[in-house]
Amino acid sequence: MIRVRLLGRTTVEVDGRTLPEWELPGRQRQILEILAVNAGTPVSKDRLAELMWEGDLPGSYTGTLESYVCLLRRVLGLTGARRSALVTLDGGYCLGREVQVDVQEFDALVRESQTAGCADSVRLALQALDLVTGPMLASEPYAEWAERARERFVLALTAACEAAAGRANALRLYNDAVRLATSAVQADPLCEAAWQHLVRAHWLAGRRGEAMRTYERLRTTLAEELDEPPSSSSRELYLAVLRSGTDDHQAPADPGELQTLLRLLRQALETVPGLTVPARDAALSETAARLIAGHA
Repeated sequence: MIRVRLLGRTTVEVDGRTLPEWELPGRQRQILEILAVNAGTPVSKDRLAELMWEGDLPGSYTGTLESYVCLLRRVLGLTGARRSALVTLDGGYCLGREVQVDVQEFDALVRESQTAGCADSVRLALQALDLVTGPMLASEPYAEWAERARERFVLALTAACEAAAGRANALRLYNDAVRLATSAVQADPLCEAAWQHLVRAHWLAGRRGEAMRTYERLRTTLAEELDEPPSSSSRELYLAVLRSGTDDHQAPADPGELQTLLRLLRQALETVPGLTVPARDAALSETAARLIAGHA
């Protein structure tokens, strides 16, 4: 059995043995990676060469490419009946169905999670996330084709984790929601819906202080990247956290953190129409308490 892992540094297992990197050098590895990204779909020799050499093709690239494929087959032990694992098809090459690729497994788990019941949906999304050990195709940090593949995967990862985090919060699986939402915002720091799930998970788990600090990270990220404030729904969520009562006894670690929380409180109060926000920080909590009492 051959297993190819692309979600992190590229690793290949043949019959349970992990091939050392020196056995699968640059060009052979790239051929296998490109075929694995397109698993199930033939890639023509011309297209494969264009991706590998990024348009700067050597004079006899077809013969050179075929020699690399021959070496790759030898390393993978593809002789006799096992040659079907890497077949020549339609003027190109294709991996057979018996080759397991982690990206395909990820996609299959995500598709299954989208139609499963809530609890199974979260479980399947977490299983998909377990496959991700680092940036996709980390062994190819500069290749344009690898960068495009990473961009597509980041979109899929973000969407899957954001959706599953919302379902986890609905099921009160707050630790799972934190893991899923954190993975989403790490993949795409501008995914505000994932930030909201993360704030909500900490808040509903009783970590009110952490929820407030998460909102501050969201606000800072949007300000730095887009020069925009959080959306009205994010600000309303933050106000709900403020109105929810006492903290979870996680006192600020230092005066600097206290200043951060006071700044957040001031920003939240400034969004309330018709409210006069006091200039002195010492009066902020009293103003917030009157506001909360008025909405109780």
